[in-house]
Amino acid sequence: MRIIIIRHGKTLANLLNENGTIFYTGALDSEITNLSEEGIESAKKLHYIQEIQKIQKIYCSGLSRAIRTANLLNLSCPVIVDERLNERSLGVFEGKMQADLLKSSYQKYITDDNYNKFRTDFKQKAPEGENYEDVYNRCRQFLMNLPIDQDITIGIVSHLNTIRCLLLILLNINPKEKIFDIKVEHATPYILEGKKLGDFKMLK
Repeated sequence: MRIIIIRHGKTLANLLNENGTIFYTGALDSEITNLSEEGIESAKKLHYIQEIQKIQKIYCSGLSRAIRTANLLNLSCPVIVDERLNERSLGVFEGKMQADLLKSSYQKYITDDNYNKFRTDFKQKAPEGENYEDVYNRCRQFLMNLPIDQDITIGIVSHLNTIRCLLLILLNINPKEKIFDIKVEHATPYILEGKKLGDFKMLK
């Protein structure tokens, strides 16, 4: 199987964070998490990549930014929505600025080393949110339902933390904490090939 993994195009929230305003998105689905103009244009350009044209089935998360990115690929196959590909939930922090949390009862999640690892940790999580172990488990369930041994090309449109967990499983990254160093660019195809989980190779 060949798997082409794509992170959704840039959102308005992504642009906020790039400009130095720390905004917690997580699995939030709202106007601020819609694709920006840059995100729309970069997603449209993916259609013209030869490898993208070979996709026979395409899956995406249930969040609007991923669904729109998948639809902008303009492929002949239908987009299959699977919520197991959703971004990691940040619980009560979603839609909040870090500056506001610093003034709230959740301040310790920003300033205290015993709590502030929630953004990149397999155990710690934001209140009512998910940790990486939670995301890993649903990603594994998703991948185990795919016909991995078949000679087909599938596409997956998802999110930074979910993609990191997908790569952890497909590539058998060890130690697993190395995934926190993986940079996943928006609207960029990552192409993998293999016949069983943990035995895939990154082609591009």
